[in-house]
Amino acid sequence: MTVPVLLYAYRINEIKMRCILLLLIFFTGKTVAQQSIISSKLQHVLLPGIPDSVYEGYYGLFENRSTNSGRKIKIYIIVIPSVNKTNRPPIFFIEGGPGVAATKNTSWLVDKTMPYRQNNDVVLIDARGTGNSNPLHCPSLEEKNNLQDQFSDMYPADAVKDCYQLLSKENDLKQYHTTNVIRDIEEIRKWLGYKKITLFGLSYGTRLSLQYMRMFPAALSSVVLWSPTPTYAKMPLYHAKFAQQALTMIWNDCKNDNSCNSHYPNINNEFNKLMKRWKKRPVDHVWADSLGNLQTVTIPWDAFQTKIRSLMYSPVGIRIIPYVVHQAWKGNLEPFVTLYPKGKSSEGFLAEGFYLCVTCTEDVPFIKNGETENETAGTFMGTYRIAQQQQACANWTGGTISHNFLKPVASTVPTLILSGAFDPVTPTVWAKEIAAYLPNSKLVIIPNMAHVFDGLSNESCFDNLVMEFITNPRRKKLNTGCVKEMLPPAYKIKE
Repeated sequence: MTVPVLLYAYRINEIKMRCILLLLIFFTGKTVAQQSIISSKLQHVLLPGIPDSVYEGYYGLFENRSTNSGRKIKIYIIVIPSVNKTNRPPIFFIEGGPGVAATKNTSWLVDKTMPYRQNNDVVLIDARGTGNSNPLHCPSLEEKNNLQDQFSDMYPADAVKDCYQLLSKENDLKQYHTTNVIRDIEEIRKWLGYKKITLFGLSYGTRLSLQYMRMFPAALSSVVLWSPTPTYAKMPLYHAKFAQQALTMIWNDCKNDNSCNSHYPNINNEFNKLMKRWKKRPVDHVWADSLGNLQTVTIPWDAFQTKIRSLMYSPVGIRIIPYVVHQAWKGNLEPFVTLYPKGKSSEGFLAEGFYLCVTCTEDVPFIKNGETENETAGTFMGTYRIAQQQQACANWTGGTISHNFLKPVASTVPTLILSGAFDPVTPTVWAKEIAAYLPNSKLVIIPNMAHVFDGLSNESCFDNLVMEFITNPRRKKLNTGCVKEMLPPAYKIKE
């Protein structure tokens, strides 16, 4: 009789424990099992400069995923736990570039006042070749010794060769591309114990998200595409055309702005005249260093046009373009030069080696003869950017892509697409093309946003809109009225 009694008592206790567990799940939302999985694999730590604790750690995997043998690399992961312990799908934030580390966003995503982590874990994974995941940095390209170096070509041939020789000593550079990054993330998703996830991609991160939708749709609860780029972008083939379209919009906007128009009534003509004379020969600029010694730098047109294009990425940058152009037209290059660091600098924000690995695999090789001239005709950028990257890829190595990689992605995964009307690199026309293949997508065009929204008022509108969608991806309508209140700052008029 003893054994049956003990078994009966054991079964009663087991049922009680299951009931307690179910109650915990009901009231806290997040399973104890999920918490224990993450805590057993990652360390709960307080990182320098981060106001709240997170889970941090590495996941080891093979560099060559096709053979699953040879060298191993470590992928860096940060999980920001949700404030309210719910069981909602985590948000995997996918950064742009390509080459920007996802974990650089930890400081703002960990903020408990932000909506993203209120009811969802936020997962940040540095893609292989970026951040703390075996980063492919190029000192020869990213480090500048002085101001003059800031105006050098984007990809000097010798600097690219130096970087390739440095990185290829230990790394198989053919293994650093979008498809392998997706497989890494999918493997880590399973390892962390998440069943369904939400992808939140920015810029290049949207290309990765689209390909993820193609490869692993069952893993996705929803997807957010912020300033999306299609799979067939062939970077940088369309950069010049889209930047020219954005510049035309800026000049028209200035004309319709009383203050801007009164100070720069002929800004379009000034820019064209400036470009015409600058293209003929570089411009010298004299400046005083920190010791008061006068120095002279020589600035080619392509350095100027490259910086103007980069300013277009944000509303705050757009609003200083007329001022910088007008001053340069008058012969004053100081406002332009002050946009650069004067001494030594290191541009470690983006891992140039990873950028070249991706674009030399997925983009540049597919630019056909004749396309460059057709897509850059009549633009202020001309063929410069394409020629620079083609030259770089001639001194690099590329991996392989799948037969359907460049084709549009068709999927029924619920998707939110956010596009800025002033975007100079991933314009609304692309957002519309992407949406056409996603029947369960919602497209929101933000009138005053560029590639990002830095400088716009009512930024919380963007965050709340994203979370409204993520909370219920299949809702029929979103409350988009607040995008009209996302307004840009005033145009810069003087110092």
